[in-house]
Amino acid sequence: MPLNYASVDKNASQYAQQAQDWLLECKKIAGQLNTLYDEAVSDPERLRQMIELVQESKSNLYLAKPLQEDPLRSYPAPTLPDNYTLLSADGSQIVPNRHRALQFGLINVGILTVSFGSGQPPEMKLVSELLDHKDIIDEDNNLASEDDIALLRDMRERTLIRDQITPQLTRPILTVTDGPLDIFYRSDIQDKKRAQTAQRQVYQLDQQLQQEGILSAGYIDKPGSSMLHSMLEIYKEVGVEPKQEADKRRISDRLLLGTRIKPGERSAVFEIISKQRNNPLNRLRVAFFYLNVSTVEDHPWLARVEIPYWISQQQELVGLIHAVLFADAQVLDSHPYPYSLHRAHELAVVKQAEYEEIENLLLAKFPEGSEITGYRSNKDFLKGLK
Repeated sequence: MPLNYASVDKNASQYAQQAQDWLLECKKIAGQLNTLYDEAVSDPERLRQMIELVQESKSNLYLAKPLQEDPLRSYPAPTLPDNYTLLSADGSQIVPNRHRALQFGLINVGILTVSFGSGQPPEMKLVSELLDHKDIIDEDNNLASEDDIALLRDMRERTLIRDQITPQLTRPILTVTDGPLDIFYRSDIQDKKRAQTAQRQVYQLDQQLQQEGILSAGYIDKPGSSMLHSMLEIYKEVGVEPKQEADKRRISDRLLLGTRIKPGERSAVFEIISKQRNNPLNRLRVAFFYLNVSTVEDHPWLARVEIPYWISQQQELVGLIHAVLFADAQVLDSHPYPYSLHRAHELAVVKQAEYEEIENLLLAKFPEGSEITGYRSNKDFLKGLK
């Protein structure tokens, strides 16, 4: 049965007005924060000292800290090198579903390798991995959540992209994945020990890449984080006002920086300060900058680019990542987004028909009449009726 559009239309006008009011309020807050931003970052060293003071006293933090670049400036992209390699990976997954006849999980990772200047065609690779039973059902017989499977997918993206690096690839080499570099953001992971182990593995992978001079970046399109807003709250709390409760109304960094970064340019580099009680000791230290991938002056489009901290200390490497990602995003000029990541995603996406084919393949491996195969839930069966 189709939607009852007449019923939806009753509240549509009210919703549109509420959405407009919310946007106006966000823009108002952004205007106020812009003035505070100018004040706070005019003395980056003092601001860093304030943040470091708070780092010692608070157990939970997620904010930006300025590094050596001037936060009041934006930075143009340097010239692209004639030769370099771009390695991009993106994945999708099948999450176990208790309503199906068989609970299983699968990770699908697409990898695209392009050696610019070599004259060689791009190389595409697809890796499909059926997860072990222990990966989808834990010791307490809890079924893995979507975030649990996504954690495994994130790790496989990173290890598989690492496996593609060979001495024959044109240097410099940049590896790019979709989403944050660290994996602390997956808050619904049931197995916290597994999450900590994964964070340590990400750290160890980065150590290997650093030793080999391999660059890496995480690309976040249309980011919603408010790390700069949180940074300004610390400045207010420590520096200019008596201690007070932080404003719960948050605005994204995109809205704060939208008019400050010209097309093709990037913001200064900031460090991500992320402090949680269950963080492992050996955890990836991450920095970031905002990149305006738009070429239209009055229509900025900011993406957040995350990089390992060690790269942030070498401006020429930051510039290389800036230039490569901006150029790659321009291939899809009407909706700029790194083309290599887009192609990797197209390779990796799992369709519903493929889900059912894999389920049938697995069911066929069990002896006829096996209890483990069971049946779909009545609810799921009825949903499938035409």
